[in-house]
Amino acid sequence: MTYLIVQMLLCLLAAAVLGFIIGWALRAASCQKKITELEAEWADRLAAAATGGGVAQKDDLKKIEGIGPRIEKMLNDDQIFTWAELADAEVSRLKGLLRRGGDRYRMHDPTSWPDQAKLAAEGRWEELKEYQDVLQGGRES
Repeated sequence: MTYLIVQMLLCLLAAAVLGFIIGWALRAASCQKKITELEAEWADRLAAAATGGGVAQKDDLKKIEGIGPRIEKMLNDDQIFTWAELADAEVSRLKGLLRRGGDRYRMHDPTSWPDQAKLAAEGRWEELKEYQDVLQGGRES
């Protein structure tokens, strides 16, 4: 009887050690992947800052009709920081961004955002104001 108890304890101990080793290896692999992602992100940010682009140069995207603080943050999270970047963005990308944001953003229509952003990037403020007077919440009325 003692022999069986010792055998069971040894099996449990072996299983615990094996589980610990496998868990440690998996955790190390996932941490290494995250470290690699973060290093790549920081390298991109440093390169952008060195060339004068990136986060250091950021426009007030809230000047675009239909964009508020939360949508501006969503755009920034999607690497859109300037009016020029917004002007170059595909409407389908902007719609996908709003869709990922949840139900509260489905009422927003980003169709006019690139056009407005182009006017802002070019400094054509009078034309932008006239265009925004026609818009209601970013939509043409």
